[in-house]
Amino acid sequence: MGIYKRGDTYWIDFRADGRRVRESVGPIKRLAEEAYHKRMTEVLDGRFSIQRRKEPMPFAEMADLYWELHGKQTPSADVTCYQLKKLKAFFGDMPLQKITIPDVLRYLNGVKERASAATANRHHNTLRAIFNRAIEWEKLDGRNPAARVKQFRVENSRTQFLENADITRLLAACDAQIRPIVVVALLTGMRRGEIVNLRWEHIDPVNGVIHVLQTKSGEPREIPIAPKLKALFDTIGGRDSGKVFALATRVLNTRFSKALDLAGIKNFRFHDLRHTFASHFIMRTNDLPATQKLLGHKSTRMTQRYAHLSKGHLQVGIQKFDAGWSHIWTPETPPAPPQPASGKTAPAPATKGMETQEPGAAHSFGHNLVTNGDFQPFTSQSKNDSQNGPVVEKLSVKIWSGRRESNPHLNLGKVAFYH
Repeated sequence: MGIYKRGDTYWIDFRADGRRVRESVGPIKRLAEEAYHKRMTEVLDGRFSIQRRKEPMPFAEMADLYWELHGKQTPSADVTCYQLKKLKAFFGDMPLQKITIPDVLRYLNGVKERASAATANRHHNTLRAIFNRAIEWEKLDGRNPAARVKQFRVENSRTQFLENADITRLLAACDAQIRPIVVVALLTGMRRGEIVNLRWEHIDPVNGVIHVLQTKSGEPREIPIAPKLKALFDTIGGRDSGKVFALATRVLNTRFSKALDLAGIKNFRFHDLRHTFASHFIMRTNDLPATQKLLGHKSTRMTQRYAHLSKGHLQVGIQKFDAGWSHIWTPETPPAPPQPASGKTAPAPATKGMETQEPGAAHSFGHNLVTNGDFQPFTSQSKNDSQNGPVVEKLSVKIWSGRRESNPHLNLGKVAFYH
């Protein structure tokens, strides 16, 4: 007993409850060793049951159990119910232990081809959660195949929003039941599920805020009530409790699609109303942090998709930045010397250790260190010429060639830059 190989597959062989048990693992020996040690630990702890392994739970049965104990309690219960129907139709009564990684990939690839990569990733999350609950509830004695599958890469670049004229046409095309819902989406940026589940007790007219409790991130947030939105709530007629909009999500989707057709708006979703709110808020306020807080984004990565619309504060910022360089890029011009009464031009003052500078001869940026002609920065005195005074060593102007050189006169081991 232990680990052996039959063909290309490794098997583990052990005893439990006085009976011999053999299981196939796969073509990787390391995984077989891990599985064998795990089974032996379960046998010693009394957690291994031969009877349970003889009767593996079908996927459809586990999906129903997941819905009953967990799925219907989630904020997006309608979406979860739809996903479970698709999953049950694909996997059916296949035992949980028999579902492999290729099976998971075949399902997810099919969803991606029919819908999108983002939709496939959401189905992946639900499938992974089902297997995790099966392991936690001791319905599956093995690994989660969905946990070992990487999600598809999604390019979240869709930021389609409506212009003012489009909004006017859309509101005119909406019927009396969905028009208030669309207005709430445009004035708050709330998600469809957040609006459908909005209750009157979540609206605080005294402080002028909406308390959004059931959010995608799981963290509640507050949204200030705009004056136009307050007028809408007053028109609807506030109550102490109950849902604000008694309309099913499916009915809302159908009527919203009809309104889009009447308004002549193509390639638009209800969720794009959230993008419309964020886009117009950014263009009017230029406040990305406030946008992030109103939308309930945990990180700035999602809010950055609207950054290209915030041009006002960037323009103001670059103007302030440019103003800070004024004293550097525009050196102060020294005052002109006074002219003599006779009209003759006064001679230019001599510069110590430097030739008279021609206009435009020196660099305008920084200090005027170099002029046309020679400069005399170093002096030395010879014993033989002590009576004649110091001997001046003239050095011709050099252009820096890019070589790193040390200045022998200063005896400093630093880079000398010649201009």
